[in-house]
Amino acid sequence: MKKTIKKLLALGLCLVMSVGLLAGCSGGNGGNTTEKEGSNEKASTESGSSDTASSDDTQQSSADSGTLKLAVTTGDGSTTDDKIPTPWYNRIFSTNLMFRSLFTTDSTLTEVNPDLAEGYEVSSDALTYTITLKEGLKWSDGEALTADDVIFSINTALKTATINSIYTAAFSKISELTADGNVITVKLTTPYSDIMKVLTQFAILPKHSLENVDPLKLDSDVFWQNPVTSGMYALDELKVGNYFTLKLNEFYEGTAPKITKVINYFVSDYITAAQAGNTDYMYANAADQVELMKVLDNYKSHEVGVLFYKYFIFNMKGVDGKENEAMQNVAVRKAIMKAIDRVSLSALYPNATVLNSGVPNNYEAYNGFEYTFDAEEAKKEIIESGYDVSRKIKICYYNNDQTSIDLINMIVYYLEQAGLTVEATLSNDGTTDLFTTRDYDIGFKGKAAFSLNEWYTEYISSDALFANIFGGDTAFDSLIDELTSATDQNATNEALKKLQELEQEKAYKVPLFTVGTYVFTNSRVTIPDGVTFCNPLYSCDINFTNWEVK
Repeated sequence: MKKTIKKLLALGLCLVMSVGLLAGCSGGNGGNTTEKEGSNEKASTESGSSDTASSDDTQQSSADSGTLKLAVTTGDGSTTDDKIPTPWYNRIFSTNLMFRSLFTTDSTLTEVNPDLAEGYEVSSDALTYTITLKEGLKWSDGEALTADDVIFSINTALKTATINSIYTAAFSKISELTADGNVITVKLTTPYSDIMKVLTQFAILPKHSLENVDPLKLDSDVFWQNPVTSGMYALDELKVGNYFTLKLNEFYEGTAPKITKVINYFVSDYITAAQAGNTDYMYANAADQVELMKVLDNYKSHEVGVLFYKYFIFNMKGVDGKENEAMQNVAVRKAIMKAIDRVSLSALYPNATVLNSGVPNNYEAYNGFEYTFDAEEAKKEIIESGYDVSRKIKICYYNNDQTSIDLINMIVYYLEQAGLTVEATLSNDGTTDLFTTRDYDIGFKGKAAFSLNEWYTEYISSDALFANIFGGDTAFDSLIDELTSATDQNATNEALKKLQELEQEKAYKVPLFTVGTYVFTNSRVTIPDGVTFCNPLYSCDINFTNWEVK
């Protein structure tokens, strides 16, 4: 049935989307014209990145059979090809090999096992955590890695501009953070059920390299062109616009991995990199990508259990006071959702499940509310709202795969059928365009959620990113506190139901669906038995020490 719907969608696109969509959500040259054909090629050319390495580079990497090849996409709006990506936004494979956390976890992201720390204790009231750091740790430059680095990293995370909301949500509950030798004491204002899980993801950064850097500019600092690391690998070479290579970290105290070199290619899309043989690992959730990868018989697919949301965010009002008048009327936002046939659109993604809040419909805590598709009613409600339909609604998105482009084209079509004038733009820098420049009305983005809580922590009034578009609304804060401090399932469900009601009332962001996610590994890589992959934008123990490359 899904294949049939997908063919119908494709036919519909051919019939109704004959004109390229124009504009720029960056308000200048930061975004590309989102034409259905050629968008990927244009993004790649303008960024200077290459999905296929130069002939010399390819010959060199092919000659080194012990080199692992990874792809770092510049097509997701969070990474550029002139530096190493910050691990505080997404934990991707490449940076997981370079930066470590206090603890590590399993594929479910629920276990807490030693990494930089050797252990921890929790007080009976769940307000005090005592963490013991391993002795003798060193950074890749030979400097000692100490508790001061941990305290510096946590404090800086609360001040930086680009960071995953799971960190700020957890660390904002810390009332006191101290160290005595290698023992770190964390005191909370209120219990936070996920804090140890969060510490399995939070990368510790070197104080001696970053203490004089403005936290608001941390992710763009020159540090990322030659970072000091704590993991199995250190940076060997960065070739801007092409790749960076990793070498073994001589100061890593653990067992050295069998793979001695890693080359990481900057690419605009994973598929071209895989077809060119320039990545041994990638993940995908768009139907066209999954289908193309399954055709390549030298790759093995691994289905990953993850809450991967595809959703809309509405540009409301920044903390700077700049208000987007067009989206202030909640009736308009809700009518927009009513105008879109999400069930048909879900056919574009493997194993997609339509949902109506951050809580999937099959969860016990789901409150039963539904956004129903009704094009005529949507058109009527838009007229009744008094919205000026001659004003162009701007959509900003950053994924440049064909499935995302097709999806956006169909959304434009649906909204035009509701009487709206619409323009969509493919951004080259999604994070900046969505949360800083903010020259758009509707943003389309994805989230590979760490847990269900992460969906809701984006509503926190002090969130470093989302406060810039939701205006720092404090309405969600107390309910999020209830959720994150819940100690049993009943309390969790009660908090989730309250949060669903509020988010459905406010309609600041609205999910389309969750999508199935797959990891693909090249057959030239030998992966130890028993390895299970986790959410590809987080870190877990995959027994990498014992990976081998043919």
